[in-house]
Amino acid sequence: MAHLWFRDEGDIWSALPLGAAAVDISVHPPRALAEGFRMGVDTRAALVPAPGNGTPVWVLVAAGDGDARVNGLAPVAGVRVLQDHDEVRAASSNTLFFSTETLARVQEFPGAERAVYCGRCRQAMVKGQPAVCCPGCGIWYHQSQDLPCWTYAPSCAFCEQSTALDAGFAWMPEA
Repeated sequence: MAHLWFRDEGDIWSALPLGAAAVDISVHPPRALAEGFRMGVDTRAALVPAPGNGTPVWVLVAAGDGDARVNGLAPVAGVRVLQDHDEVRAASSNTLFFSTETLARVQEFPGAERAVYCGRCRQAMVKGQPAVCCPGCGIWYHQSQDLPCWTYAPSCAFCEQSTALDAGFAWMPEA
């Protein structure tokens, strides 16, 4: 799940998970917008999820006279597709950073059209069993008491992603 980094009241970087709702970035701290919000009335600048295949794409939408910037550049026609680690600024808010990094979490394996094999033990993954999808490379691993394949080693077998379930984000804005 994508998230937005912002400085909280204690001037510490905090991550706001971005879900299905648009986010008003013209206020501090950023806040979720109600469905059907009106640009220029309810907000001067917003991050809006654009549906797609798989992971949603996030778009900055700014009012015509808004002072929003992405990496220092004004959005063309008030719209800019965001990429990982983009710096986002709106006139009345602090600097924000957009990130697509996700955290490893145990979830039910959703199943697939073709057989999927665990990245560690090479046994077939079964729909509904506890598993972890590596946020770094997308390889699936078993994660149960009987098959703790994800947490078996300190990192993913295919990339450098930490396998600690409480590892937190690998990237955050610099102080």
